[in-house]
Amino acid sequence: MRVSAPIANIRATLRATRRATTTTLALIGLAGCLDLKATVDACSVSVAPATLTLPVNSSSSIVGTAFDCNGNSIRNKKISYSSSNSAVATVTTEGNVIAVGVGTASVSAVADGKSAAMPVTVTPEVAATVIINPSVLTLRRTNTRDLVATARTSQNTIIANGTFRWSSSNSAILAVDQSGKVTALTPGTVVVTATADQTVGSANITVTEIPIGSCTLSPASSKVTVSQSVQPTLVVRDTANNVIPSQGRPIVWTSSNEIVATVSNTGLATTRKAGTTTITASPAENAQVTCSVSLEAVDPRIVQVVIQQRTGSLRLAIPRAFSAVLLDSTNTQVPAGRIISWSTNTPTVIGITSAGIVTGLSLGTARVIATSEGIADTVQLSVTNVPVATVTLSPVQVSVQEGATTQLRAVVTDSTGREVFDRPLEWLTSDLTKATVSSTGLVTAIAAGVVSIGATAEARLGQSTVIIQQTPVDTIVANVTNAAFTLTRGTTSAFAITLLDSRGNTLRNRNVVVTSDTPGVTVGTANNQSTLVSVSGISTGSATLTLQVVNNNNQNEGKPTQVRVTVAVPTP
Repeated sequence: MRVSAPIANIRATLRATRRATTTTLALIGLAGCLDLKATVDACSVSVAPATLTLPVNSSSSIVGTAFDCNGNSIRNKKISYSSSNSAVATVTTEGNVIAVGVGTASVSAVADGKSAAMPVTVTPEVAATVIINPSVLTLRRTNTRDLVATARTSQNTIIANGTFRWSSSNSAILAVDQSGKVTALTPGTVVVTATADQTVGSANITVTEIPIGSCTLSPASSKVTVSQSVQPTLVVRDTANNVIPSQGRPIVWTSSNEIVATVSNTGLATTRKAGTTTITASPAENAQVTCSVSLEAVDPRIVQVVIQQRTGSLRLAIPRAFSAVLLDSTNTQVPAGRIISWSTNTPTVIGITSAGIVTGLSLGTARVIATSEGIADTVQLSVTNVPVATVTLSPVQVSVQEGATTQLRAVVTDSTGREVFDRPLEWLTSDLTKATVSSTGLVTAIAAGVVSIGATAEARLGQSTVIIQQTPVDTIVANVTNAAFTLTRGTTSAFAITLLDSRGNTLRNRNVVVTSDTPGVTVGTANNQSTLVSVSGISTGSATLTLQVVNNNNQNEGKPTQVRVTVAVPTP
């Protein structure tokens, strides 16, 4: 059968239409599948990494992933991020975590109500470099300067509020506190370091001596009785007229009339005979600088009698000792040996002996009179019959370093239990060689040990235990030139040493061990007062003596000192 052209065209058109329709339906079905997958809800969410640790001002990306109920990841699912503590860490919409402050926070990833969280720990910034400004410095002794340390991260960012540990390579030359303030102590060169996060910065500092430009002594004039001493106050100034310490500076002291008074190498002037003299001080390093004071010595004459016990009361029939101080015209205490007469104008109320022992005879008030060479003093006392019951000292036990003081308080109660304040107290010490106590209970520690301090009122005793701790030695100063000492073979000589604590105070009576690195050449020993080292030259040569303080526990104390000793051949 023959098909005409128009019919064939129609059939071809129908076939093409069917194919196009099939293709279109297939694409529509595929698009439908894609749309269905995009609308699947999340059954769970995960976040990676599981934990995160960042230093302040750094950041890191995290990834949140949503999963369907079959455990398959859902592509293109929108994940929302949040932080539990934005003061510690924040998070962007893209999952970039930014460390803000030190602490911990939890960062969450959320999709379709499902979430996962990860802990974030923010640590302080770590220093990669430390710079001290200034890095090179020259200071005169006693001067101070604030150093500034700056820490930077590995990205060269300054770490704000950084904490540094400051130290000096030689604290005897230059001290540094933990704020970076340096204090020049003695000439020399040191390195000061500031450490942050085990990163160290340094500065080189040189300390120079302060030149003396002038000096003054005060008071300008003094009047003392014969056999008494006076210590003028020396003030040394530099060339800029600033006051500088005189400690460690050799001063030459002289008296213009040694018949009237002599002066020690520390400036203590002791009068010998009535008259006038001039006391002069001159720094050994600059003899052109001098200063002086006038000193007048006078024979003592009593112009005032002062009874020491000014207030209080007497318990009936209980004796109490009184004492008096005699003063001359310069208000100086007259030496012992003058006669003091004791009396009363009310002998029916109190009795008094020639030694000043007063006893209450009856209730009432009475006067005690002390007379010496026509000069008198008097005090009024009350005689009471209420006895003291207890005396309690506080603290009961206290520790104090030798050379320091501590205040004890005494509470006195009478037989009614009432605290009384008008009863005389007598303070006692069990060992005057270790500690003294004033009439106010101020204890002065003298030597290491344990001392019992007591206070008595009307035969009642309160006690306190004072534990005196030995001040540790910091430095041994050998009084030799350039740490060297020379003696002749077969002879024994000595050089002086000074033991100093950390504040520069002189200490004595410590155990100083002297060792020689060459005992066949020389040996040395320190005396009991720790003031001299005796050196014996055994054979010709050189040796180094090491001086070390050893405490009562046989432990080294303070810094050792070395002295180079040369033993020379005897002169023929």
